[in-house]
Amino acid sequence: MSNYIPLADCINGAVYRIRSRNLAIGVFVQAANGFIGIRTKFSSRYLFTEYHYDTGAPCGTVMPIEKLDIKVPEGVLLVQTLGSVGKYITENEDLFKFLDALK
Repeated sequence: MSNYIPLADCINGAVYRIRSRNLAIGVFVQAANGFIGIRTKFSSRYLFTEYHYDTGAPCGTVMPIEKLDIKVPEGVLLVQTLGSVGKYITENEDLFKFLDALK
């Protein structure tokens, strides 16, 4: 197995360069044991969570390879969505803008 940062060494709110199915950069969310990043699918871009490799199969798909010297701004929530109204889900626009600026 290639070298990666173990789950126990990941820091909540830190930004990582990651190897995963759909993400290249993600912010670690300890409560989820996963990383939130921006996924592109069929020309749509949206926040998406993938889980650390150490959580095991079949969901553990992320291997963090480098902790970046970047912090999520204070006040930006580490969640994919902010809730929903009926069938409409409210995406965390502040986190999306922060991650989008990192490319």
